[in-house]
Amino acid sequence: MMITTENLSYKYKNEKKEILKNISVHFEKGDFCAIIGPNGSGKTTLLKVLARILPTNHNIIINNKNLDKLKTRDIAKNIAYVPQYNDSLFNFSVFDTVMMGRNPHQNRWETFSSKDKEIVMEALEMTHLINVQNKFTDQLSGGERQRVLIARAIAQNTPILLLDEPLSNLDITHQFEIMDILSQLNENQKITILIVVHNLSIINQYAKKILMLKNGKVFRYGELKNVFNPENIKNLFDLPERLSVDMSGNITKNSNF
Repeated sequence: MMITTENLSYKYKNEKKEILKNISVHFEKGDFCAIIGPNGSGKTTLLKVLARILPTNHNIIINNKNLDKLKTRDIAKNIAYVPQYNDSLFNFSVFDTVMMGRNPHQNRWETFSSKDKEIVMEALEMTHLINVQNKFTDQLSGGERQRVLIARAIAQNTPILLLDEPLSNLDITHQFEIMDILSQLNENQKITILIVVHNLSIINQYAKKILMLKNGKVFRYGELKNVFNPENIKNLFDLPERLSVDMSGNITKNSNF
């Protein structure tokens, strides 16, 4: 499912400074795009605007339809959003929380079907949460809570998946597990994935495209092989001379300093 923005700008109420400035990008169906940039560059704001959590008057085209013209329910059938902080969960059981991802596909007052349960169980299996499905979310570790959010988004079964720093509370093993899951969804179901990630090495191993944001503007955007290089990374983050970057995105201290 394609996503297009043209000269997209955004600023919060009562603030003069624009967080996003003239963002023009086009994502094809099946893209796996990492979004990176310094703190305050507009990464989270961009995802929230694309998910219409933050409404804007600018045109955002989703599969040839204007996002502002779509009903909330229709948006939820097309876009799943995983927020940055895991304290956004209410204290329900893991199973019930992941089942909430099925809400856009159910009629009002309708109970979940056997198909809904099957999809939820698959999401729990994929995120390694089967053994804690009956626990309440306040009994979980930070990493488990993050995986619950991802499982809920997977159960939502949308063609577009937006994830804001989904690896931030996970240990390195679970980071790769989640990225493997997202890669499978992208490859097997052609789900369009936009993900904010700070681990540059992981980006290099999984992403197909990369969007670099700096000061609310597009700094670089394109195929990973064309954009992801030491020079762009150093300039994006204004790295001092004492730090060097290799082709895999690893940043190390220069031995000369």
